[in-house]
Amino acid sequence: WPRDCGLAHFKPYTTERIVSGNEARPHSWPWQVSLQVRPRGSKHYVHVCGGTLIHKTWVLTAAHCFQKGKAEDASNWRIVLGKHQLKKSEAVERIFPVKRIYRHEHFHYPVHSELDYDIALVKAGTDILPSNFIRYACLPRKQTNLKPGHYCWVTGWGDTRGGKNNVSLAESLNQARLPIIDHKTCRQKKFWGDRVRESMICAGFRDTEGPPAACQ
Repeated sequence: WPRDCGLAHFKPYTTERIVSGNEARPHSWPWQVSLQVRPRGSKHYVHVCGGTLIHKTWVLTAAHCFQKGKAEDASNWRIVLGKHQLKKSEAVERIFPVKRIYRHEHFHYPVHSELDYDIALVKAGTDILPSNFIRYACLPRKQTNLKPGHYCWVTGWGDTRGGKNNVSLAESLNQARLPIIDHKTCRQKKFWGDRVRESMICAGFRDTEGPPAACQ
């Protein structure tokens, strides 16, 4: 992986003990991706999911972003980097085509209700070169084990209202500092119950909808 991974030109505000979330410093999470799709019959793209740039041609994201599975048409998608204001055109933003989408082969939602293997890779059609506004995130070593009490940062333009029927995306990139929670607590019925697997990371609050996470 790139030697300068995980280094932002504009340092994020990580000294604040934010739990409920707050607006991030512009361009301080330069690996933050906006994955956007062009609906059938439309000329305009809409934001669907966040992602993390991990390589000059690869974006890591969630598999549930691509509901059509193998039938998903990669040509309808694009990768946008250098974004802060989601709905505004920004001088430093860069747009890249999607060549192919790889959902984990064992991810079967929504056919099955379980969210196991909710991970996907998006391959860019052209190389994504770093700049002051675009960088690569670091991937952890295979043996890395996040223990309870460890903190991670989640970032994204997620729902600000917390309701499935009344979704309102954040205008600007938000960030939140979340603690890792042990699986025993996370499996309690009042939280996630038996939907939590050992292969998953449990952090923060029940209503977080899978944004990218960067851990300290």
